[in-house]
Amino acid sequence: MFYGWIILAALSAIYFFGVGTVVYGFSVIIPEIIKDMGWSRVDASLGFSILVLVLGVSGPVAAFFLRRLGAPKLMGIGGIIAMIGVLGCYNMTSLFQYYLFMGAIAVGLALLGGVACTHTITNWFARKRALALGVFMSMGGLGAFFAAPVISLLVQSTGNWRNAWLAMAAATLIGSVVAVLFVRDKPEDMGTFMDGVDPSLNSGATAAPSRVHQTTVSWEVKDAVLTMPFWITVLAAALAVFGFFVVNSQGVLHLSDKGISPITAASAIGIIGMFGAGGRLLTGVLGDRLDPRYLLSFGLALELVAIVLLIYANNELLTYACAVILGAGNGMAIVASPALVANYYGHKNYASLIGIHGMVVIVVGSSGPIVAAHVFESIGSYTPVFLSFAAVAMLPVIITLWMRPPVLRGLTVQTVNT
Repeated sequence: MFYGWIILAALSAIYFFGVGTVVYGFSVIIPEIIKDMGWSRVDASLGFSILVLVLGVSGPVAAFFLRRLGAPKLMGIGGIIAMIGVLGCYNMTSLFQYYLFMGAIAVGLALLGGVACTHTITNWFARKRALALGVFMSMGGLGAFFAAPVISLLVQSTGNWRNAWLAMAAATLIGSVVAVLFVRDKPEDMGTFMDGVDPSLNSGATAAPSRVHQTTVSWEVKDAVLTMPFWITVLAAALAVFGFFVVNSQGVLHLSDKGISPITAASAIGIIGMFGAGGRLLTGVLGDRLDPRYLLSFGLALELVAIVLLIYANNELLTYACAVILGAGNGMAIVASPALVANYYGHKNYASLIGIHGMVVIVVGSSGPIVAAHVFESIGSYTPVFLSFAAVAMLPVIITLWMRPPVLRGLTVQTVNT
């Protein structure tokens, strides 16, 4: 059997346990932390923003060490760092400790997942790259589907939100162990080839379908970042992440304000994760046959519709409907974006490019929780944030549809047709 499938299974397990459980599990316990610690929504949301911001800024750092340590060692170290940060949050007694340990968790998760995982996938897969990315990223959503209600039930049954951090610590440790045991950097490390096909025997085996552009040249970073398609892709992904993190950090609070029960609100977060997994998997299946830019545009459009509808979510039916639409849309957008980067610019410098991509996306996305919390503290409503997001997100929804692949001719020429 092609070892790439074992790699994919290992990376998926890491994303399920290490990333899905921690990020989504944390969103569920924010109300309990606020209540017990006596912090404001702004105080608690800043911790989430620090998590997201440091996670993004650490992307280029992860890419730097990836080239020197290799994926297995880097991911193993990352899981341990994340576990230490999680255990620190279990014992925290002040805001300073909270912010410090959230930063440590973010650094650990950046090394454990993200850049290392997606770079490894692009090294192993070409013909089924979008499918592999979709399967991998769907595990984060699937992790949320299980983690959000389970952690909520754990907190409700024990009456102690700190117990949730112990579950998250176990999850990050599992991710670290799996990385060391099963992950390998390149097909050559296992005596095989990309896609399991010897290019000397079948030169056309890795060719992409004619309807999906896949570059035959690995771009240099300096050339790629001068193209308009790269930044359009970054903008669309950044807004998708911004909207998602607003809901992920403030959703339970918003729904509680609307009279929705804590269990229903936590279940909605889980549904976002489940349908996010479905959207990611669907994008993976379609992304090797249909240009990912269409999927990126459609996914972001679904997300903005869901966030507008969330304003009126005062019953279970509408709450779950918003969760379904938001999860599916976000799942599509966050898989289509890295797939576009790989398709347009090749796999040689993918780690560096996706590190830059991730840093910008997460810096923008990390502002969502704190902006939303500040607006609520000022006027007692999240509505202006939801509506403003929808208005701004319409721009990349439209532009992405007209985007064309970049062309390298001595100097890079941006190829966005209008």
